[in-house]
Amino acid sequence: MNPLRFALRLILLLLLILVLVFAAFNSSLVTIDAVFAGFSLPLGVALVAFFALGSLVGALGLYVSVVLRLKRDLKRARGAAAATPST
Repeated sequence: MNPLRFALRLILLLLLILVLVFAAFNSSLVTIDAVFAGFSLPLGVALVAFFALGSLVGALGLYVSVVLRLKRDLKRARGAAAATPST
């Protein structure tokens, strides 16, 4: 196995253990009042869940702002290359 891949998996495993310990030590219940519903969660679970949700929203924003713009630019460049006659 590649040592870099092994190190990455080890870091991810340690991060997962850290998150689980964090969630276990923050077990007091908090009530979250959303627009249409309210629910109670342990504090650690709520923090980890909202951090993950924020990370996903940030990744989606990055995809929309960067990747889609690059795809549009590539499409334009290919169209321009096809429009120029080659000799």
